[in-house]
Amino acid sequence: MKQILDLVEALEHTEAAGSADRQIVWRLTDAHTNSPPLTITAEAFSISPAIAIDIEASRVVKRFTHGITELLHGRSDPELPRHVIAPLKRIFQRNLNGIGLTEVSVEGEQPLTVAPSGARSAIIAVERLELDWKADIQDYRRTEYGAVEVEVFGITRFYDKPALIVTERLSREKVTCILSSQLADFLGPNHQWNEAWQGERLLVSGALHYNEAGSLARIEAEDAEPLPWTSVALGDLRDIDLTRGRSVQEHLNLIRGEDVG
Repeated sequence: MKQILDLVEALEHTEAAGSADRQIVWRLTDAHTNSPPLTITAEAFSISPAIAIDIEASRVVKRFTHGITELLHGRSDPELPRHVIAPLKRIFQRNLNGIGLTEVSVEGEQPLTVAPSGARSAIIAVERLELDWKADIQDYRRTEYGAVEVEVFGITRFYDKPALIVTERLSREKVTCILSSQLADFLGPNHQWNEAWQGERLLVSGALHYNEAGSLARIEAEDAEPLPWTSVALGDLRDIDLTRGRSVQEHLNLIRGEDVG
């Protein structure tokens, strides 16, 4: 049954990676265990009754069958959507481990037969595609030294070192902030951290470690400066003269540097 579910998943991802972008839902309309041992029939239905999906279903099926045919012949299809690869790879692997034969019959297309020999060729082609994609991915891992504003979410330990779980102000992502021994002493007794610093803002300085995607993943903090929350009345903000007597156009020109020089 997993073989069937992966085929349907591959069909869905051939249309679009995200469900919100799809017009088609594939429904299992028939199943029997006569001969061959298990036969499943899936049909395309429109997600919205107001949308006709005949043309879209034909496009998806042709893209799907062409991609599988190329893989079974050991050829990498660069136009095959990346999200299709994972379920297809599982299908091919099962044909080498317990499932001797998988046949996909599509109306208007030649039947696709996945046998062990074709599955081996397909897996090699899939792994070649995966290597090409990995080569295209830029690695943004790096370490910078600077400061970042965070909000304390909780306490933890990083191996044997005291640490805080913090939320970075800009990304709102939770990050582990490892404390130096001097900084831990500055923040006070460990058992009082949660009570003293929960929900508080800090400007922490030290080594900022970023992951492959370029997101802040870990902080090794050497220093921290409390940033207390400040309550400002709306009326006080209205009284601030940001333009200092300049017109709006003059102020914009100054910001853009058009009046410089």
